[in-house]
Amino acid sequence: MTTSTIAKLWAAARTIFERVREAAHIAAQAFSRYEIEHMRARLRPLEALVRKIVLIEAMVLTNEPAGVKRARLTHRTSTTPRSHTYALRLWPRTPPPPARIRQLGPLLLVRDIFRDRARAAMMRRLNMARAIRPTDAELIARRIGVLERLFAKPIAAARRLARKLNAAPKLALKLAVKGWPRSPHADRDAQVQSDHAAYAGARHFAPDSS
Repeated sequence: MTTSTIAKLWAAARTIFERVREAAHIAAQAFSRYEIEHMRARLRPLEALVRKIVLIEAMVLTNEPAGVKRARLTHRTSTTPRSHTYALRLWPRTPPPPARIRQLGPLLLVRDIFRDRARAAMMRRLNMARAIRPTDAELIARRIGVLERLFAKPIAAARRLARKLNAAPKLALKLAVKGWPRSPHADRDAQVQSDHAAYAGARHFAPDSS
């Protein structure tokens, strides 16, 4: 994978992002249900494209010589503590454990009593989180802010994914063949180009995963 191809993909993604940010700025005065769905339709293909480009960058990082790779994966430009910020999810969530059958009668063991109390406390926290959930407009603004930070420093996201790929090489092919969300605002040329680059890189990165 040549650096010029990656640069072209990033340029295409940034162009789309500028359009999305401009559309969000126009609609920010009064987000209606239609405008919310319109912004989601714009953001979904952009986020998918960014994930694919970050995957390509991450595979390039992991294929570098050992000394260079170690330095690039561990180097940080700032040592100041960072406040909590949201980040773009680059790989699927771990599936939750299977449902457990609860005891129908009274709890007799101390461990079961503490486990039941912990489960009840978790449910209360989840209910509180739902009550203070951000509005749709705030969630759209958060997603735009996440992309803005990633475009400002894409190498940080590539390092994060590269560390994950080092631990789970088969994940590369899974991410490379992931389908695209349906949207009229997608850049088909960039999608096709990133698909080819990601798949070729994944086959080379984890040849035993096919």
